[in-house]
Amino acid sequence: MRKLFLITTMLAFSATGLWAQTGGDECVVADDIAVAGFGTYVVAMTNVGATTGTDPAPSIPCAVFGQNTDDIWFSFVPDADGAIDVTTCDPTSWDTDLLLYDGAGGCGALVELACNGDAITNPGPCQAFYSEFDAPTAVTGGNTYYLRIGGWTAASIGTGNLTLDFIALGAEVCDDGADNDADGLIDCADPDCIGVGL
Repeated sequence: MRKLFLITTMLAFSATGLWAQTGGDECVVADDIAVAGFGTYVVAMTNVGATTGTDPAPSIPCAVFGQNTDDIWFSFVPDADGAIDVTTCDPTSWDTDLLLYDGAGGCGALVELACNGDAITNPGPCQAFYSEFDAPTAVTGGNTYYLRIGGWTAASIGTGNLTLDFIALGAEVCDDGADNDADGLIDCADPDCIGVGL
């Protein structure tokens, strides 16, 4: 009888989403996103009940970065070299701040790679103020990375989805307006396009 009660209780909790991945409150308890192969990964997130960490403030320029309150953490280890593009675009989500760190040295030695407070490039549908990196960021297979998502202000609390696109790096296409090789340079500004007729 006890086993039946235990199994019934476990099924009830799993059906309510209580064990759903929603983001750890601090870096050391970050929820893992299993990145296995190139593609799109969508993860539920919420900062309801999260605390504002004492983690480092952004050290690189960020587009319209807010206060990053009530922040949550995710980690991932890509299985190959590639690039990631991350967005909090979700019409049901809250006003977010977004940071990406290289976590090879652990949570005590994070190296900031990208950040954003307000993006405007995603055709949506998105919430009024979402976060998305300006360009795909190169990542190394087998290395640990951390994503930190917080509220733009103390009033920015909610639930939504985090979308991570893991893409293969390719040669720069010199006339498509995109950073195909994730070096931060687009088309004519990319040395890979020198001498290529446009």
